[in-house]
Amino acid sequence: MRRLPLLAGALVALLPLAACSGGGATSTALKPGAKTFGSLPAQTGTPKDGGAIDIGQQPGAGPFYMLPVVPGAFNSTFVTYQFQRLMYRPLYWFPQGASHKVDESLSLAALPEFSDGNKTVTIKLRDGYKWSDGNPVEADDVVFFIDLVKAALKKSPANWADYTPGQFPDSIAGVEATSKSTVKLKLKEAYNPEWFTANQLTSIIPLPADQWSRTSADGPILDHSSPENAKAIYAYLDKASRDPATFATNPLWRTVNGPYRLSSFDVTTNAYSMTANEAYAGPQRPHIKTLNFRPFTSETAKFNQLLSGKLTVATVDQNNVGQVAALKAAGYHVYGAPRLGFSFIMLNFKDTTGNVDKLYAQHYIRQALQHLIDQPGYISSKGMYNGAAVESYGPAPASSPYVSGNVATAPYPYDPAAARKLLEDHGWKVVPDGGTTCERPGTGPSQCGAGIPRGQTLKFNLFYRSEPQLHSAVSTAFASAARKLGVTVTVAPKTFSFLIQNFNVPAAPSKAGEWAMSTWGGFSTKPYPTMSGVFDTKGSGNVGAYSDPKTDELIRDSVHGADRKAVQAEIEHLRTDLPVLWLPNAHTIWAWKDTLSGPSDSFANLPASVLTPEYWYLK
Repeated sequence: MRRLPLLAGALVALLPLAACSGGGATSTALKPGAKTFGSLPAQTGTPKDGGAIDIGQQPGAGPFYMLPVVPGAFNSTFVTYQFQRLMYRPLYWFPQGASHKVDESLSLAALPEFSDGNKTVTIKLRDGYKWSDGNPVEADDVVFFIDLVKAALKKSPANWADYTPGQFPDSIAGVEATSKSTVKLKLKEAYNPEWFTANQLTSIIPLPADQWSRTSADGPILDHSSPENAKAIYAYLDKASRDPATFATNPLWRTVNGPYRLSSFDVTTNAYSMTANEAYAGPQRPHIKTLNFRPFTSETAKFNQLLSGKLTVATVDQNNVGQVAALKAAGYHVYGAPRLGFSFIMLNFKDTTGNVDKLYAQHYIRQALQHLIDQPGYISSKGMYNGAAVESYGPAPASSPYVSGNVATAPYPYDPAAARKLLEDHGWKVVPDGGTTCERPGTGPSQCGAGIPRGQTLKFNLFYRSEPQLHSAVSTAFASAARKLGVTVTVAPKTFSFLIQNFNVPAAPSKAGEWAMSTWGGFSTKPYPTMSGVFDTKGSGNVGAYSDPKTDELIRDSVHGADRKAVQAEIEHLRTDLPVLWLPNAHTIWAWKDTLSGPSDSFANLPASVLTPEYWYLK
């Protein structure tokens, strides 16, 4: 997810390894926990225009929604970063290569100006940007997006994944296009300018008001400032966005302002192609004419296509890092780094089946479960990550400029004996490889906790993403460690799209009783790492319905204050309070043919799952 992070499928799995270490020095093995996997090659060759490249999709990760007002049930990096953003540019672009900051050169507007005690925001669009039909990108296109978001949210809070009640657009007292290039936002209260820019304004996607402000294909252009009109316009666009069979043929989606436009979409396989937008007016017009996004049913099938030279660009999962030498011999560069985000086993605090909600409400139980996750062992060269990951115990990576540096230090390190002691100290009879039960019910310091009856067992189901294999390996290892303490964790696979659409409390509340745990990868976050929208009680991206008054208070401080120590305090609290069970932050590894080149930043942003192929060229 986005600020609300994007749901990311960037985790992968298994085997021994031969690859480059960080800093450009080559070696026969990656040092476990290294900051990067390999190094970025220098830009080489003479750019030429034209040609086509084949980009491998991750299994089950095809895009399923078109309108850049994305509902939570469809929200993922594959829909937003690798599909929509190639066609519809955000007001403010991030990241800048590997840097966790807004990239001014790729943003449609200059950095905003804050005034009136940070309650007025003035946004000035850059000259020259235009839609593919020739019309300029104007201030009214920004207002149109805001009006559509309001209409979407009025119908259902689940209709926009970036929504947190009380924040954007609720925070706006008024919006006005004061000229064709200037938008002025009046806010109801003051906000931290860093947060508002990096996490709110980056969610705004100007949309073609002169083309889309209608309720039917041949209907008239309507005044979108009217709530009734906006409601009808949104209904029309949302319906069209849920029909992948018409993505490439519907005239609506031919109006773009990004470097590429959709030219074909196979609804059966989710294969799609994009063609260079000749009218693109950004800082780099695309060299490559055609991008072919090829679907796969498994990571093995995708990697075999890489080895045979039939893919130009694709991710490499940890299951195949042992064959990196062969991949390099086949003519590929290979590079990876931890993404801007974090990984986890999600806990469902709303699952009442078997009193799971009562169990998760006990902090000591969450602590005991975290003690069963062997991050160093998982990361080791003999573990499931093959060294291609870093330890992570919080909602922001250690590389973030906002963290205190403790996110790589385990507050509850792998220690089954400590887990057992926590359970026994709180009234549980631990039966290794059997059924651990509550013997001392009650709310005292040495009792099981509120709502937990005598004889209660510790049983959970854990659903993991079926591809890549890492999710199976992690889930199985965790379940095995739990079984040794008499804790039953039953694991089962589901597709990525199923998990984010169904095992997601805000998006599918009626299914909250069907799952206790899930893991699909993690969250990719925006530069300012407050978990507003993610772990606050009312956050639309609060997948597991975690609720904690202290967290809500700290998030409010991060959002409204200007002191960086506020967001550090929030991160530190979440590290220890355990809204989820922390997993290593895996390297997202990409491979591309050495016949493909471009500026280093255009490849450095790949581990963030962000594509900027307009900068690439075939040598």
